[in-house]
Amino acid sequence: MKFRSLGCALLAVGLLGSGQQATAATQAAACTWKPTALGAGTSVSAQVTATDDKGNFAGWTLPTDEFGETRRAASWTNGTYTDLGTAGTAGAAVTAENRSGAVAGTATYSLFGSGFLFQKAFKSSGGTLVQLPFPTSSQLPAGYTLSSALGITDSGDVIGVVRKQNGSGTTPVRWPAAQPGTVTLLTGLPSGLAAVDTDGSIVLNSGDIWRDGTLTHLGTLPGLEYAWPEAIKNGRVVGYGVYNGKKVGVYWDQQHAAHVLPKSSYNLSNGNPGFTINANGLITGRIDEANGGNDAAGTGYGVWNQGTFVSKFGDLKADLPVVIGDDGTAGGFRYDSATQHSTAYVWRCS
Repeated sequence: MKFRSLGCALLAVGLLGSGQQATAATQAAACTWKPTALGAGTSVSAQVTATDDKGNFAGWTLPTDEFGETRRAASWTNGTYTDLGTAGTAGAAVTAENRSGAVAGTATYSLFGSGFLFQKAFKSSGGTLVQLPFPTSSQLPAGYTLSSALGITDSGDVIGVVRKQNGSGTTPVRWPAAQPGTVTLLTGLPSGLAAVDTDGSIVLNSGDIWRDGTLTHLGTLPGLEYAWPEAIKNGRVVGYGVYNGKKVGVYWDQQHAAHVLPKSSYNLSNGNPGFTINANGLITGRIDEANGGNDAAGTGYGVWNQGTFVSKFGDLKADLPVVIGDDGTAGGFRYDSATQHSTAYVWRCS
């Protein structure tokens, strides 16, 4: 039996009888993650940071190495690159994409030597990027000048935060798709948003899931400390923590029970991608040094299915997956330390 993607293979494992599961699992583990570089015109750098879960991706590009150059939002549809622009400002990068292909992100830049930061949330509308509004003076006091978009739901709502120039007053907000040009305060929601699910559920740094005003705490395990969520999809959460003194990835199932990801590790110091998850529970993230990872370099990734280790991911020294779609296609980048440039990539398992 030949599977066209790892997602299909793992789904089939659940449908087969016990006598066939070992064979299917072996095929899934033995599949090859085939890389494809994504073109980005004449840009010197590009990275994938989001997916529509159907094989299309979005992210950012850097046009040149010139001093003061800033990033531009980008998308790749059926592999074809589109420059989405800068939302009327500079430093635009996509942080999320929904199944309709709508994107949301944040444009960030600073005036050299001034210490003044510009940060504006945006979304796509009618094929262009538009800046999202700040709360009115009747909603919040004056002085809120920074905004960032964390996620976009399948209905098109954008969720993020606004705050003051000095970083204080962080307030979670929703920009509703049904009411363009408006913003709603998410009253009662603690700050410290980690990630947004497609239905609008929000996982918090505190280890809670917020949904329509209700907080549900994620479970823990004896020996698990400093657990920190990173991504949520279809009610499943993935992140990292320290388990019996070892840095590990952590998976929380739809019943919020915690599971340590076997053979996993993480490194926060180099900014390389962390753990991510799709709706079916496929996870990508760092593997430990005993299994080929490199903690100092922050390289070497693996794949898990709902907490069970499946395989190593691609080229352990080069491949840096950022997102994995519901179709089983991953997106991310490779980085060239000599040129300090990155190239956008997608990987398909076959």
